[in-house]
Amino acid sequence: MSTNPLPRLLAALAIISLISAIIGLSLPRVSDLPAVAPLHMILALGIMPLILGAMTYFIPVLTRTSAPEPLILLSPVGALIAGLLVTLSLSLSYQLYPVAAGIALLAIGRLLWWSQQRARATLGRPHPGLLWYQLALAALMLGLLIITLAAFWPEQWLPLKRLHLHLNTLGFVGLTTLGTLRVLLPTVGSFPDPQAGLWLMKEWRWLVAGTLLIAAGAAWSTLLAEIGLLLWLISLVRLIQGLLKAHQGKLWQWHGAAISLVIAVIGLILCLISGALHGHGLLPASQAGEAFVIAFLLPLVTGAATHLLPLWLLQNQPEKQQRLREQLGYLSGVRGLAFLTAGVLTLASQPLAFLIAVAALCQFLFQLARPITEGE
Repeated sequence: MSTNPLPRLLAALAIISLISAIIGLSLPRVSDLPAVAPLHMILALGIMPLILGAMTYFIPVLTRTSAPEPLILLSPVGALIAGLLVTLSLSLSYQLYPVAAGIALLAIGRLLWWSQQRARATLGRPHPGLLWYQLALAALMLGLLIITLAAFWPEQWLPLKRLHLHLNTLGFVGLTTLGTLRVLLPTVGSFPDPQAGLWLMKEWRWLVAGTLLIAAGAAWSTLLAEIGLLLWLISLVRLIQGLLKAHQGKLWQWHGAAISLVIAVIGLILCLISGALHGHGLLPASQAGEAFVIAFLLPLVTGAATHLLPLWLLQNQPEKQQRLREQLGYLSGVRGLAFLTAGVLTLASQPLAFLIAVAALCQFLFQLARPITEGE
């Protein structure tokens, strides 16, 4: 039996992220907390630690180096503590959030430094996906520094908060997602993708530029945001077009992780468009934020978990891994479409959206809980 604690930590973080999503989506309906608190429960407490943990898992693969040292696991654990602190702070008072940001910055900086050390230890060049992770971490650090600065510059609070939001969502979550999916989708779909490395080497420039333009535009100039949006949409459409044109039969299936991950990319396109509508005053910020969670993050996390959780929970047991993967992936296409539909309904201010999203997420957790409780 493996003594490596990372797979179990990653499984725990994935489950925490799913539970945080259910609670975070439910809180606005049962309490009068400010909208920022539930959103940070989902993003800071659920998603940030999970992504940092996943990076500690994938970086050795991308650099062809040994398994991560136990101390590096302090990065996702530190992010989890920071996420808990900021959620409590935004629910009760704003006094603790600079402390939470400081803890998160230490965790992120340590992981970024470690990734660079692993890059230097690589024989030859590291996989281009490593650069996407490093850019995502840099975006998250910049976003946290900006919101910390906002605490001491109240007259610039609103534009700095918008910078922070977009650097964290598109810069951190967005870049990590696309950098991972372009590598993970061929594995999930069992097909070769010789264009993946080339796409990763070329597209990061446009997406980083698009992220900076959207973030700056949200803070100060609608025109900049629209240019950044166009860069993002071109890259995403090019990604989906290339994958579906060559591998549609492997990706567009009702069962398995692949369809859920493809739907997540479609959900991201929907969220980018809804963000533009919000920028023009046609959509409330709360609806755009909730749609980002429902239409993008939920199919993303459930799709990734379908493939990776069996690997983490059932180490060195390939037959059991495959059985659990099939159980988690059962009707994943229907579940993904339910998330996408709920995202659209959220943008239309339909209360049914919440019920659809939570029902789909609970169905996934039920499929996960059954084999665990049965000792699978």
